[in-house]
Amino acid sequence: MSARQPSAAALPALVGGVAAILAVGTFGYVLIEGWSWMDAFYMTVITVATVGFGETNPLSPTGRWFTVGLIFAGVGWLGYSFAEVTAFLAAGGWQAFASHRRNQKMLATITGHTIVCGAGRLGSALIDELQRQKVSVAVVDRDEAVVEHFLRRGLAAVHGDAGDDHVLLQAGVVRAHALVAALDDDANNVFTVLTARGLCRSSNPGLVIHGRADDPDSMRKLVRAGANHAFCPAHDVGHRVAHQIVHPTITELVGLHSRGATVELGIEELSGGRLGTVGVSLSEAGLLDRSDLVVLAVKRSDGTLVFPPDPKHVLGAGDRIVVVGRPESLDRL
Repeated sequence: MSARQPSAAALPALVGGVAAILAVGTFGYVLIEGWSWMDAFYMTVITVATVGFGETNPLSPTGRWFTVGLIFAGVGWLGYSFAEVTAFLAAGGWQAFASHRRNQKMLATITGHTIVCGAGRLGSALIDELQRQKVSVAVVDRDEAVVEHFLRRGLAAVHGDAGDDHVLLQAGVVRAHALVAALDDDANNVFTVLTARGLCRSSNPGLVIHGRADDPDSMRKLVRAGANHAFCPAHDVGHRVAHQIVHPTITELVGLHSRGATVELGIEELSGGRLGTVGVSLSEAGLLDRSDLVVLAVKRSDGTLVFPPDPKHVLGAGDRIVVVGRPESLDRL
């Protein structure tokens, strides 16, 4: 059996216990012996620390019995606390404690992020891709070891059940841009979607929820529960592989399967505000004159699609521009 590892959560209790003993000892000497607060505190410290300096002032019989009790209680607790803190530091606990403190600060301030519920194979792959796309991510998982792994990677993470209101609120669901229910069980995904939509119905109605379903029949349940998009990994992978078989060149061009391909194109969706083109037309912004990029379409803030793109269309803050080009050109843009 491995030795029990001390927890960071126990540190406040240990410190609080020592403070309580010092307070009781100080008050006791003041009440019993009538000493000054300084003398009483000093006597308490040297008694608990067992340094053997002797009595500050002569003790009455009652004061001596009180000192005996203080020695048994104080020395025992101080020794236990010292052993726990030493073990905590030796096990790398301080780094873990600092990591958890950073995580709490991140969770309190993170906004516009994507919450990934379930960091299995699918969830982990999704997290890696979101990080590659420089999207802020918060992870929710029931496995404490998984949560610790993502904390070490510098991500915000919450240990708990994604269907729990408190857990989703801790992950900042009311400030998030999107949530992905990527758990291994369809029923849990439906319940997570239902919980998230209920929490954000008034406080964050724009939350975009994606729900995973292993059974295609569960996709309708996810949508009814409040998911904006439901997906079935097996169905999607099958569709992608079939598309690659039937249309290999198109698949390579748009980067769906580009390893080893001599030509690689990517598709990016950008906002007019991000490009600094709000209030000007596509033509004036110079987006239609570039040889390394092609503007495919513009989606207005009201949801209407401008296709093919109209050179005279004046871009608004909520407009989304769909652009295709080589990855390096998209990065420069």
